[in-house]
Amino acid sequence: MIDASSFANLHNAFWAENAPTSEHFVRRLNLEYTDRWSPPIKKPGGPIRAALVAEIAFAKFCTPVGLMSKANLEAIAIGEARRRLRPLTDSPDELDVAVSPDEKVQIDNLENNLRGFFKKNAATVVLRPTFSGCGYVDACEGDVVYGATLYEIKAVDRSFRSADIRQLITYCALNHASQDFDLRYIGIFNPRRGVSFDMSIDRVCREISGRSQQELLSEIVSCVSSGDISR
Repeated sequence: MIDASSFANLHNAFWAENAPTSEHFVRRLNLEYTDRWSPPIKKPGGPIRAALVAEIAFAKFCTPVGLMSKANLEAIAIGEARRRLRPLTDSPDELDVAVSPDEKVQIDNLENNLRGFFKKNAATVVLRPTFSGCGYVDACEGDVVYGATLYEIKAVDRSFRSADIRQLITYCALNHASQDFDLRYIGIFNPRRGVSFDMSIDRVCREISGRSQQELLSEIVSCVSSGDISR
C-alpha cells in the first residue's frame, strides 16, 4: 500500500501511459491559467524551515478562530507540524529549533492568505478531507474541499508541477470509487507565491489524457484495484 502522493510521484510509467500530456498542460497552466491572489511572501532560508513554517500556518488555518487562546493555538500548531514533518526529513533536529520572530511573521502572513482565499464566497469548507483507500492506494488526507472544488495547498517557492495535478487526480479517482464528496473541480493555491488555479475535473482529465473524467478516473481505479501498476 502507498499513499496518493507517492503514487503521483513514483509511478512515472503509469502516468506516462495514462496521462501523457501532463507536462505540456502544466506548462500552459503556469503561463495561462493561474490567477494572482496576493503579493509573494518571503521564504525562510532552508527547505526544512520553509516546510515547517508552511505546515504551522496550515495547522493554524485548520483551527477555527476563537476556539482557544493564540498562545495555545500556536503551541498546538507547532507540535502538529513537527509531528507531520518528522517522518519526511533526514534532519529532524532542525524541526525542534524554536520558531524565530521572522518566521512567526511569515506564518501569520500565510495563515491570513489561507483564511482570506477560502472566504471568497459562502461555500462549505472541509479541511483535511479523508478519502477512502482503493486497492494499491491507501486511505489518505487531502487539504481543502471548498464547495465542489478539491484544493491542494502548495506553500512553496516554485511553479505548479505535473505531480501536483497527478496527486489531485489520484484523490479524485479515490473519490470516484467511494463517492465521499461531490467534486466537480480541482484547484491549487500557493499562499506563499500568492497564486491559484482551478478547473473542472473533466477538462483537466481531457487535457492530460485525451479522455473524459469518467474514463480516466475509472481506468485509475481499475489499475490500482487490480495491482496492475507500472513504475
